Amino acid sequence: MKPNEPLDPSDLVYELGDLEQLLRAIYDVMHEMDYVRQDGSRIVELDKVASLQRIACTHAAMLVAASSKFDRVTCYASGEEGRC
Repeated sequence: MKPNEPLDPSDLVYELGDLEQLLRAIYDVMHEMDYVRQDGSRIVELDKVASLQRIACTHAAMLVAASSKFDRVTCYASGEEGRC
């Protein structure tokens, strides 16, 4: 997808799905990191980033679920092509 290219609603579903997968991969990496410094103190900035990243991941998943009705392949397979 290019920034100035018209976006088909069905394509939006897949673009959001890619975004969700990217955010999920970052989530997995973030939660494998050690958030404690050598002196035993907590790295507060990483806690904040991890929390914001979790929120982004959750919202992306909600957008994917909400936009799935625009996926023509799913609509056709479910027999709802007239309603999509």
